[in-house]
Amino acid sequence: MRRALLSLSCLLALGAGCSTGKAPVTEDFSDLAGADEKSDAFSYRMKIVGSLDYGQTSDTVAYKNSPRFRAFKFAGHKGDQIDVWVRSTNGGDALAWVLDNKFNVVAQNDDADEGGTLDSHVTVTLPGNTDASIVTHYIVLRDYDLHAKKFTVQLNGKNNFFSCSADSDCVAVPLHACCPNCRKAAVNKDQTDAYAAQPQICTMFCTALCVLDERVPQCNFGTNQCEMVAVADIACGGHTPHPHGCPDGLECQGSGLVVDAPGHCLPPAAPVFCGGFAGIACPDGLTCVDNPDDSCDPAHGGADCGGICQ
Repeated sequence: MRRALLSLSCLLALGAGCSTGKAPVTEDFSDLAGADEKSDAFSYRMKIVGSLDYGQTSDTVAYKNSPRFRAFKFAGHKGDQIDVWVRSTNGGDALAWVLDNKFNVVAQNDDADEGGTLDSHVTVTLPGNTDASIVTHYIVLRDYDLHAKKFTVQLNGKNNFFSCSADSDCVAVPLHACCPNCRKAAVNKDQTDAYAAQPQICTMFCTALCVLDERVPQCNFGTNQCEMVAVADIACGGHTPHPHGCPDGLECQGSGLVVDAPGHCLPPAAPVFCGGFAGIACPDGLTCVDNPDDSCDPAHGGADCGGICQ
């Protein structure tokens, strides 16, 4: 009713430059970073009213403007896709923020796009906390006009177990399946516990067959998802935005490496002998150096020591 009266007064006084648009709201929560939640500095600004898991809706929260914000904690990992609704049960105008554990704003919303509602709707893929071992995030709310109103918070989320931006993000873990048969899955290193904890209902009979899985975890930079890759299929090295490395014990080889093309992961090649009494030369592009693995030392009497090409 208040906004309806305001709109009517604006129509009657267009020449006065009256505007019915809501002013955008910006809030800075950085002063709360590192503050004890029980301290006066924190409680003066925000009150933690509970915690939520994905799929939960809160009990009704009675809001008033002291302190200015109410907040729920939730556990979120890098790559999680979350969907948050903050709704009023008695005509309030919801504002909502999603914050990381340092109280940086990840996403925010005033009025949701759906149906002209004054409720807030936030959808975002979590970038993750700076310290990946800390999963705490916050959903923060207040009334736009700081009026005493009531709100509920609905949190839906989907773990992205496989998100990555580098090969080092990915690790191999036992495949989460009713009959894994020793197969492995490549998951984000910060999501291993959540991946293993997924509920599952198994009704099938599993055989004792165990297949040796020699694949390795790697980040697919086209999809930014971890995946298991056969060693023979790794395109290593080369002048690419995200060159892949080789597993321990293998080295990147290939004639294309000299022109910055990717190679393949292969066992170390046998060294090519050079030098010695016969003065054997190296192929073009390689240099004869002393072989550190033999007992001949050219600096101590071994004038005819053989070498290896590098």
